[in-house]
Amino acid sequence: MLKSPGKVISALVALGLGAAALGIYLVLRPPESPRHSNSGSGGVVATSMGRTVTALGRLEPEGRLLKIAAPSTLGTARVVQLLVREGETVKAGQVIAVMDTRDRLLATALEAEAKVQEAQVQVNQARTGAKQADVAAQASVIQARLEQVRSREAQVAAAQAEVDRRNAEFENAKSEYARYEKLAKEGAISESELDQRQLIVRTALSALEQATRLRDQAGRNQEQAVREFQQAQAQKASLESVRPIDVQKAEAALQVALANFEKAKADLETAAVRSPIDGKVIKIHAYPGEQVGPNGIAEVGRTSQMYAVAEVYETDIGRVKLGQRAKVSSPAFAGEIGGVVAQIGQKIDKNDVLNTDPAADTDVRVVEVKVRLEDSQKIEGLTNLQVRVEIDPDAPLQPLPQASPVPTITPSGQGVVPESSSPLPDSPYLERPRPLIPDR
Repeated sequence: MLKSPGKVISALVALGLGAAALGIYLVLRPPESPRHSNSGSGGVVATSMGRTVTALGRLEPEGRLLKIAAPSTLGTARVVQLLVREGETVKAGQVIAVMDTRDRLLATALEAEAKVQEAQVQVNQARTGAKQADVAAQASVIQARLEQVRSREAQVAAAQAEVDRRNAEFENAKSEYARYEKLAKEGAISESELDQRQLIVRTALSALEQATRLRDQAGRNQEQAVREFQQAQAQKASLESVRPIDVQKAEAALQVALANFEKAKADLETAAVRSPIDGKVIKIHAYPGEQVGPNGIAEVGRTSQMYAVAEVYETDIGRVKLGQRAKVSSPAFAGEIGGVVAQIGQKIDKNDVLNTDPAADTDVRVVEVKVRLEDSQKIEGLTNLQVRVEIDPDAPLQPLPQASPVPTITPSGQGVVPESSSPLPDSPYLERPRPLIPDR
């Protein structure tokens, strides 16, 4: 017997409402906790020996990758010599690059060295009291000062010539830009051509400003040389007698010259960028002729000892302890590599290592756990490789090996100086001034 049409319609409506309610529930229901996930994104996985904490991670050298940069005092210095290659092993304190400030700083150091010699002569004169010898020595100083004045005058003239040349280029660039601007308004050229001319004007202006600064500095250096020449002349005129206070003044001047010489040597050392650690050059970011960017000159790491940085879920971190056994695997190398939990992070953050599984969570809260690996040789060239880390909380705790010391940064901020070496290691790349100050 057929049912009435009204009952059929009511049944269909009820069936549709039920299907809609089921769909809304499936969409709005809470997601499953990642703690019970057995995908590669991490979690706690049941094994035949217990429950193992698993997580995705990455490989990195001991102490992380260090970005070696030039000292901040150099500003936007350029690399003139690059002395290492990617994959090359370096020692702590080894020069990896030389900056374009070397020649200028070397000249300053040589000038400071000459002033120390001059100050030493003054001390000897004050002590001996031989007036004729003093006058003759001071005459030599005056002649040296005069030559310095002439040299500075030549530098000023050269700097002024450079300013004139840069100014002419700037004026020419402005004229060309005005002409191109007119052509652009008439539709004869494209906007890109006009922008190119505007860039030329800005470049010329920057070069002019730089040349002007150098000329002004040369002028100040010339004024200083003139003052020193005049002081040398006045000192020659005053060499009538020798008094104890004259000896004290000469010795104080010598100490100032020595301090300036040490400062000049320290400044010269900043032109050589050194590796702060024993390690391997992973990546080079600045080659000869290039300015040093935010990534520094090169990245160096201790690849002789590799670590796996596992991103463990915050819900699992309570089961992770220092000294627990762990194993690391990846399709990039054969088998598994054992290790020991050596460090547990103190901060909970969002995960950085993303799983390729589209169903895996991409925004989870994790703690970084560092696992010291036992076989670093097979993976020392795989920095930042994504790996799978399995930590066994039930295994007996292992003793933690002693970590490498943290590199000590020198005052110039460019690397370490080993305890066995002097504060200013000899470097053929700097051509340092020779030691010349005799013991008194």
